[in-house]
Amino acid sequence: MTTHGIIFDLDGTLTDSKEGLLASLRHMHEAVGWAQPSDEELLRWLGPPLVTVLAETGRTPEEIAVALTAFRARMADGGLVDSTLYPGVDRLVADLDAAGRPLAVATHKIQRDAETVVEHYAMRHRFRGVHGRVDGEAGHSKAPVIARAMASLGMRPDEVVMVGDRINDIASARELGVRSIGVSYGYGGHDELAAAGADLIVDSVDELREALAA
Repeated sequence: MTTHGIIFDLDGTLTDSKEGLLASLRHMHEAVGWAQPSDEELLRWLGPPLVTVLAETGRTPEEIAVALTAFRARMADGGLVDSTLYPGVDRLVADLDAAGRPLAVATHKIQRDAETVVEHYAMRHRFRGVHGRVDGEAGHSKAPVIARAMASLGMRPDEVVMVGDRINDIASARELGVRSIGVSYGYGGHDELAAAGADLIVDSVDELREALAA
């Protein structure tokens, strides 16, 4: 897949943030007195904005506000950076940057959290833009965030590729006319990425490196 600019998702693509996110979700359920879901159920929550997921479970706006406060408190108390880079990601991003490939991040995390995580891993200088959700953005579409990432690269849809692990990444890229690579090592899995219409699916960071170099 020949391309120039690269836009990366964050959770499940660059970082394995499962531990921090699941711990924060469990803290949220405990704080508001909700029954604890299984890890398998909670994994399906990773990707879309939490406010969107909670609304789809039938919670009231008042319940959602209390739950989000509890979740964000746990994230601020270490959950946000309770993660690791997937093996090989640091070197991949460094090599792409050294080769002059324009790089950006587009994530459903809120903007300040996106910046915090990328800076935590000392990678901020590798990216021309790090973009998260801003006020008023919810729902499953990541198209507005990807569009801001493209603008930070100064590139057209046919000049970039979106790399992500969930349907939101792939469907939103397609919405904008952007090619996509799905990474099945993240939280969505091969079947979800294929159903979403990923142009290519890779199973490891090494395969991602090969795809981006092709």
